[in-house]
Amino acid sequence: SKKTLEDLIEAANTIVDSSDPSAFNSRNLADKAGYALGTLNKRLGSVEKVFLWAIEKGRDAKIKKFINDMDQFDQHSSVKEFAEHAVDSFFKGIEMVGPNVIIYYETKMSKMEGLADDFIWFTDALIEPYMRIVEANQTNTFRTVSYAEIRMILRTMQMIIERPFVNKDPVAGSKEHRQIAVEAMTRLLGQ
Repeated sequence: SKKTLEDLIEAANTIVDSSDPSAFNSRNLADKAGYALGTLNKRLGSVEKVFLWAIEKGRDAKIKKFINDMDQFDQHSSVKEFAEHAVDSFFKGIEMVGPNVIIYYETKMSKMEGLADDFIWFTDALIEPYMRIVEANQTNTFRTVSYAEIRMILRTMQMIIERPFVNKDPVAGSKEHRQIAVEAMTRLLGQ
């Protein structure tokens, strides 16, 4: 039923919010949703897809929020201020989700049949909002870039910001990591 599905999705969201991929299993989902394990298996078949869906929806919500922030970006703010805000927002999002959830998602998605090569490039959604920032900005600190160039820059920044967390690099989330990310973004985007 629709209610059962809604309960399962809500339970999956709650479990994903715990940032513990070892909890992404049928038993925990059934317990959290208040259904028998047999009912869950009969309704879903594979709970893995429910957890992947919950992770994607959470990621998409964070990207939409960031796009909204980009649309509200002060046109009198410099490229460095933009870089500081962007890096801080992404650090916060990664810390909330947890690197292990990102690793879980990437591992599971890469094993699924028919996976597109670009499944990890969620930053592509930021291209158009970024182009609007550059167009409206009054500080002359942003350089004009092509669509292809900003796509590559955003993907590069995703690697600089996200990969240290996923790879459990000791610098991940530190002041040094933030400084490296802000300076890299400022150099790549600025005049």
